Parts: sequence; C-alpha cells; structure tokens
Amino acid sequence: MTGDEVFAVRSRRALYEFVRASPGYHLREIARATNLSITLADYHLRFLERHELVSSAMDGEYKRFYPKYALGDVGARPALTDRQKVTLGFLRQTVPLQAISFLMEQDSALHGEILAHVRISASTLTHHLKKLMRAGIVARDPDLRFRIADGKEVARLMVTYELAGADQIDAFVRVWGEFRL
Repeated sequence: MTGDEVFAVRSRRALYEFVRASPGYHLREIARATNLSITLADYHLRFLERHELVSSAMDGEYKRFYPKYALGDVGARPALTDRQKVTLGFLRQTVPLQAISFLMEQDSALHGEILAHVRISASTLTHHLKKLMRAGIVARDPDLRFRIADGKEVARLMVTYELAGADQIDAFVRVWGEFRL
C-alpha cells in the first residue's frame, strides 16, 4: 500500500500526524485530542502499526504510541530509541512529570523535598519514584538523595516535546550544562 492509500482516510492521517507531533500518548488521550471515538482511534492506530508507520510500547499500565519513521522512508531509523520511549511515557504522566521537573531543576533532592513540591501522599510519591528508578530514569544516591540518571537526555526530550517552560530551560542549562536538541 502506498502512502497516499494509507492516508486516504482523513482520521487516519490526523492520528498519524498527532502521534508524530506528540509521541508517547496513550489511546484514550489520542482519541480525545483527535476527537475520535476510542474504537475508531484504536482501529486506525492498529492499521498504522501493521503498515509500520507507528509503533507502540506498554508502560505497564498503558499502551503508548510513537512514530516509527518519516513518511515514505521505510529504511529510516526509528524516531525514538526504546529508552527515549520509556522516558517520554513517564513524562506524559502528571506525577512523574512533576517529580522529574523538580529533580531536573534541583539536580538532586530528598523524598521530603520532592513531596513538598509535588503535593501528593508520601506513599504515592514513593510508588512513582520506584517506577522511575526501575526504568533507570531516576537514581538514588547513598545519601538517599534522588537524581535524574541522564539529565541531558531528559532535558532534550522535555524541550523537544515542549514539556518544559522557558524558566525551566534556563534551570536545565544551569544544572546540566549545554545540551543540543
């Protein structure tokens, strides 16, 4: 099937363009953003997967979608590495994004310091921090301080996908040094 045939359906093209512009969202978020029913969005996303235009990955709770390569460029590398997909999946979640953003600005912090910023229960924060540590996004130092394992990579993703504000970008540069997009 050619690219024109794959994208002959307007809603399929809209889904593909949304996934290319905003990778890492799960089905319900994509359906909501594109004003499609969940059933229709699921059908077309599966179609795009079968035609190797998008890929999906489970983050434990949700199936998240990512662009596979540029339209018509079958031989191209995936747009995101598996590690970047995992990180972006966490950045698309409210609590992990708040915790990661705080750690990106502070370099490292104790559980209580993060808790004062994120404002959820201590056990919920612990749950999310454990998931982030298992994924290799957050590390814990011997002095019990949490830090971002690869700050430059997280900063690149947050800036590229507009998950960081201008003031945060200044803090990233201060903490992590220069990074290229």
